[in-house]
Amino acid sequence: MTLDSSNEVVAILYDIENAPFEMLNYTLGKARRYQPCRTIVVSDWEARPEQKRWEKLMRRPGFTFRQISRTYQGKNSLDSAIYDSAKLLYDEGVRRFFIITTDSDFVRIAEYLNSDTPSYIIGVGTKQASETLRNAYDEFFVYPPEEKEKKTARKTKVAAAKESEAKQEKTVKAAVKESKAAKSAKTTKTAKAAKTDKAAEVEKAEKTAKPVKSAKAARPAKKQSPVVNLPEGTLTVNLPRTLRQSLQERQTAEGVSMDELVTYLLMRGMARWVED
Repeated sequence: MTLDSSNEVVAILYDIENAPFEMLNYTLGKARRYQPCRTIVVSDWEARPEQKRWEKLMRRPGFTFRQISRTYQGKNSLDSAIYDSAKLLYDEGVRRFFIITTDSDFVRIAEYLNSDTPSYIIGVGTKQASETLRNAYDEFFVYPPEEKEKKTARKTKVAAAKESEAKQEKTVKAAVKESKAAKSAKTTKTAKAAKTDKAAEVEKAEKTAKPVKSAKAARPAKKQSPVVNLPEGTLTVNLPRTLRQSLQERQTAEGVSMDELVTYLLMRGMARWVED
């Protein structure tokens, strides 16, 4: 059987006996990175006629599905048929392959595909695949990719948590900054208000003091006795009000002037002082 192929072809070798349909579907998704190259998928589709999904799968655009022929029956008959198909594709110039299996017997297929001109081989198998099988490929994908997806989901979750924490921290910092700004503004406002109140008190005190000063200025000066120029040797006496009233009453009774009465009393007092 001749398979139409060229250097622009990607071949998928599917071990239908050891890999479920979902693994093939997963590999077809990986193979899309090489399109628009032609992709040829070879396997023994007749070995699983109960898989009604083959018909829908084989109608996909961009893929060519080929039935391989087993030359003999037995445990390794499929391995030998896939090996023969791989040789045919390799001889026709195909150098890019996907091999879907976990069976270590497929190592010899990988070795043949690198025997002359090296091929680029990608393996797809379960996590039970041996190191020998994995090392025979240039790349190896584990199916199902749960661990990778869980790891990615975990990383995404951790990243989301960190982002949320960063946002929360940013919000707290903004709140603290706003609170400090508000407190500072309040302190400044209080200081300004206190300064204004103090200025108002000073102004009020000044206004209160001015009328007092004006009142003092308006108060009439104390009346002073006029200065009289008297002859030399004249005695001047300031009498208390009560004594002056008594003298005025006696002046009236004696019929003398105030000067005469005062002179009389002084002379009398001096006479007594001399006698003593």
